Amino acid sequence: VVVSAADGARQASPVIVARSKGIRISLARESSSVPMEINVIGQTVEEATDTVEKFLDQAFLEGLPRIRIVHGMGMGILRKALRSHLAKHPQVAEVSEPPQNQGGAGATVVELRQ
Repeated sequence: VVVSAADGARQASPVIVARSKGIRISLARESSSVPMEINVIGQTVEEATDTVEKFLDQAFLEGLPRIRIVHGMGMGILRKALRSHLAKHPQVAEVSEPPQNQGGAGATVVELRQ
């Protein structure tokens, strides 16, 4: 990859030059703009799945290690549907129920692949 300088001269990208010298480059943001928790209580299964899918993409791109989804207890329809969807998701490493004092069956903890 080559980038053009303002005067028209072509220069190698600083990232490529650094990597060619064995320097590892890592970019990190000071703070995440994506929260670690989302609340989908009251949404239909379809709405909640769409909401969680978008949230999951943002969290994954932000590099979050895990997220928490609050879906409420109710009859368990939303919990079962979301957990089933998440278990098959390529960005998800693990789906679990948090301890009772952290939401229990009314929430789901999702460990993301890194």
